[in-house]
Amino acid sequence: MNSVNQHAMQWPARSGKRVRAGLLALAVILAALDANAQTYPTKQITVVSSASPGSSGDAALRMMAVKMTESMGQPVIVDLRTAARGAQAYAIVSKAAPDGHTVTFGTAGTFVYGRFLFKNMAFDILKDYSPVSMSLNSPGYIAIHNSRGINTMQELISYAKKNPGKLEYGTTGNGSFFHLAGESLKNAAGIDLLHVPYAQANFPQLTTDWLNGRVAMFYTTWATIRPAQDKVKLLAVIDKQRSRHTPTVPTVSEVLPGYEPFVVWWGFFGPLGLPSNIANRIAQESKKAMMQPDITPRLDDLGLEVIGSTPDELAKLLREDVNAIGKVVKAIGLQPE
Repeated sequence: MNSVNQHAMQWPARSGKRVRAGLLALAVILAALDANAQTYPTKQITVVSSASPGSSGDAALRMMAVKMTESMGQPVIVDLRTAARGAQAYAIVSKAAPDGHTVTFGTAGTFVYGRFLFKNMAFDILKDYSPVSMSLNSPGYIAIHNSRGINTMQELISYAKKNPGKLEYGTTGNGSFFHLAGESLKNAAGIDLLHVPYAQANFPQLTTDWLNGRVAMFYTTWATIRPAQDKVKLLAVIDKQRSRHTPTVPTVSEVLPGYEPFVVWWGFFGPLGLPSNIANRIAQESKKAMMQPDITPRLDDLGLEVIGSTPDELAKLLREDVNAIGKVVKAIGLQPE
């Protein structure tokens, strides 16, 4: 037998050894990951949060932390870092070990809108972090004062088309969620509405002006609108489905097919490279905490709806939000500051 044939016969044997060695190494890695999932957490979990102190998101996170501490067997501590639009919070997490013991909790306002509204953002939520779970959302509502005599979205659109620029809506400033929601409605319906921006600090004045009828339309949340339902008419909810708080109120998409809604939400993210089994564990534990009978009613009082998504669902939502908000920002020519 010549040397070439001898080599050909020996190659499969050596190749098979390499394959077996590779499979053994893979099995060792998978076993280690499984062991990590079973033992996690092994120490305190720090949730670095950019939620404003006393906000509904902050209150919800602290409720979750108590319940997660009880069920996970390790302390879950909230570390509030709100400086520089939460940049400090996200820097801490981006540099942390991807072992699930340091994660962040924040809102779409920073995670998504910030990429369009602020120059020199220090992070890219699509590239620099691992999605864990969209925990909660707070759908926006389109409401109008009773004195305007408009009772449905169809009537609002019809009125606005006949009276361009004569129907005003108030928000907490250019680039705010409700400003972008208003512009999105204008684009989808082909109508002209007058934007009346108030400073964030003047939110109480905006609410007062709206309830007194000085501002016709208001984009708001359930927590704000619930005590004022005798003075206003709820026209639509800005979400992908109707709210359980107001099952008879349609979504904007039901009236305007093709409208892309986006909502205010809060969620968890981990460092880039966070193992999927650990991300899923955090998602499951946080949802379980929110579903406790002594927690869910308190979230209801804050106007929050429990979502508790999987990591994959949050990743999909992020892409959809970035796409929808990017279209609105481009359409109105809003420039980052």
